[in-house]
Amino acid sequence: MPESKATTASNAEPQSTQHPSPLGTLWSSWTQNGLFRLSWQAPGHEYPISTATLADQNASILDALLKDYFQGKKVTWNDIMLDRSGWTPFMERVYQHCQAIPYGNTVTYKELATLAGNAKASRAVGAAMSRNRVLLVIPCHRVITTDGQLRGYSAKGGINTKHRLLELERLGHWPQDLFANE
Repeated sequence: MPESKATTASNAEPQSTQHPSPLGTLWSSWTQNGLFRLSWQAPGHEYPISTATLADQNASILDALLKDYFQGKKVTWNDIMLDRSGWTPFMERVYQHCQAIPYGNTVTYKELATLAGNAKASRAVGAAMSRNRVLLVIPCHRVITTDGQLRGYSAKGGINTKHRLLELERLGHWPQDLFANE
C-alpha cells in the first residue's frame, strides 16, 4: 500500500490525512490531543485536509499499523493517542473496554455494557458504538448481538464491511471470495 497523503492549514484546526485500504480510502483527522477521527468517509468542511507536521508524524505511525492490519497481522493501536473530547464518562468506559477486545474475537453489546459498569445499558452501548468516530482503533466491528448477529455498523459498507473485518481477523488474510460480488 502507498504511504498516506497529507495536505494542511494551521495547527489550530484538525488536520486530515488519507490512508489507502483494501476497502477504500480511510481518512484520519488529528488535533493537538491525538487522533480525533478515523473513517472511510472523507472529512467535511469541519475537518479540512491539511499538511502540517502534526498529521504527518502521527499519520506515518497509523499508516504502518493500518498496513499490517489489512495484511491480516494482529496489531495493537496503543501507539495512537486518541482525542477523547466530547466523550461522556460512559462512552469512555465503553470505548476502553471495546479496545480491550482481543483481535479476532467478539463480545456482545450486553457483555460490553456489563464491562462498562451497567449490564442493562446494551442500547446505550449500541448508541456509543454508532458514535464511534475512531474506527478500527476502537474496534466496534467486534461487537455483536447476543444471538451472534452482525448489526449496527455505521461505516461505509455497513454490515458487509463489519463482516469483512471480522473475517480478516478470523482467517489472518482476506478470504478469496470476499470481494467476488464487486
